[in-house]
Amino acid sequence: MPAVLVLEDNEAYRTLICEVLAQAGFDVCSFPDGRRVSAVLSERRIDLIITDLSMPERDGLETLTELHYTHPRLPVIAISGDVPLNRDLYLKLAEKLGAARVLAKPFKMEQLLAAAREALAASNAPCDLGGTKSRSG
Repeated sequence: MPAVLVLEDNEAYRTLICEVLAQAGFDVCSFPDGRRVSAVLSERRIDLIITDLSMPERDGLETLTELHYTHPRLPVIAISGDVPLNRDLYLKLAEKLGAARVLAKPFKMEQLLAAAREALAASNAPCDLGGTKSRSG
């Protein structure tokens, strides 16, 4: 079962995303920002990160920048809604920093699940969830 790390500061939204992913067969852990990413990656296997771009303490762009250098093959899905500047600009920056997929809030949970499956398949991570062929890597 693929392991997903969810970084989202909105507790209700984070809970919803985690529940949907868990019901779809993902092993999910979550935090309200990106401060603990390095520790989590050193403690356990993570196949995919889903991060909000606008968070207190450590935002998604900072996290993506770090991951670009420390874990360049780890797929990341960047999500964004209410950013101080411009949501589309943040999403484009996330793509340039290596995000496998970007989603603008609000999005349907089916879109998130599809993006997660596609990102995992593209990275050759194990994914045996609802119609996506499993790949070994």
